[in-house]
Amino acid sequence: MINKKVTRFPENAIQRSVETFNTPFFLYEEEQIRSNCKQFTETFGKYFENFTPLYAVKANSNPHVVSVIIDEGFGLDCSSPSELMLAKHFNAFGMHTGNYLTSNEIKDVLNAENMLLNLDDISQIEVMKDIAVPEFISFRINPDITKGGMESLMFAGKDAKFGIPWQDALQAYARAKELGVTKFGIHMMTGSNVLEEDYFIKITQKLFQVMTLINKELGIEFEYMNIGGGFGVPYLPTELNLDFEKIAFGLRKTFNEFLERTGMQEPKLMVEPGRSIMADAGFLITNVQAIKNGYSKFVGVDAGMNDLPRPAIYNAYHHISTLNQTESTNTQNISVVGRLCENNDQFAKNRLLPEIEIGSTLIIHNAGAHAFAMGHNYNGRTRSDEYLVQTNNSFKHIRRAETVTDLFKHIVDFDINI
Repeated sequence: MINKKVTRFPENAIQRSVETFNTPFFLYEEEQIRSNCKQFTETFGKYFENFTPLYAVKANSNPHVVSVIIDEGFGLDCSSPSELMLAKHFNAFGMHTGNYLTSNEIKDVLNAENMLLNLDDISQIEVMKDIAVPEFISFRINPDITKGGMESLMFAGKDAKFGIPWQDALQAYARAKELGVTKFGIHMMTGSNVLEEDYFIKITQKLFQVMTLINKELGIEFEYMNIGGGFGVPYLPTELNLDFEKIAFGLRKTFNEFLERTGMQEPKLMVEPGRSIMADAGFLITNVQAIKNGYSKFVGVDAGMNDLPRPAIYNAYHHISTLNQTESTNTQNISVVGRLCENNDQFAKNRLLPEIEIGSTLIIHNAGAHAFAMGHNYNGRTRSDEYLVQTNNSFKHIRRAETVTDLFKHIVDFDINI
């Protein structure tokens, strides 16, 4: 059975865009972004009165995209100075979860309005106290449970660089309380692109066990319980979408059981979706430049792994469609490749695709998250334009493509004249 949510694309908008804009470029759908946001707010909002969704800015940090998501009632999940700057610009509420922060970064978070500090390690408490002791603090816990779409997307367990081992959580909260912190949160982020509903219930149960111990020993009540993100999206047409209703209902049941058993006050539930908000709302549009009939059939396009690195880094699958392709077209085993001088610059390897011609327009799906955001300039390649198709079907240019001269503008004592 084919998941049509994976294979669908906004054909009319893409047809109009390729008639107007030069490829390659990213196209994001405002309507789909808003729909994905509403799925979270409406589904979880039925079960949690104070539900607080935070958008994981790292998935796609274009300010025009972030503005749409904030307009849908989301706060921001930040983890870097640039993301914190965006939050300040929009005066957005959120939580900053850094990883091995410098003292300057901690200072910037403490000075930011509406931004909650979430520390990744006990040692950073001592760095923080030399700057200021905030009223509120949260800690990222490693519950020693993990799952992800691939090994590199597993963010907890013994090999993960993230979070405080759950056995040491009591020590962290005791030290914070000793310093005068009066309000607390707790956080975990255990993996990315998880497509199993029961997993989110399992990790929440473990975090509640940690909270119960801290509450019993220190009398701490938790204002926020942030179970992180990791809500997966299907990249393969044979994969199914997550059932968010099942997750929200299961979390509500877990909350009820633990709160009744412990007598703790109910914390506000936070989640941090990123991929599940943006992935299927974005497409990388590229044009076929050459076809090589070598040992294999290679279709060379004008985009590259500098635009969308996931296939090169992770060997990740992204569905590919051809614009204006009839259903009766013959199929062939084809490798779709970019122009960089690296053999892993391949969007698809020996994939069964409709017969493609020079000049064909290809649509690479699920390119709204961790695509442009992971882009780079290796091989001196420039990154592409970004466009937003708005709810009124008009196009908004939200980032211009880089030029070659852009690549040299930060070089000291060097001016390039072309």
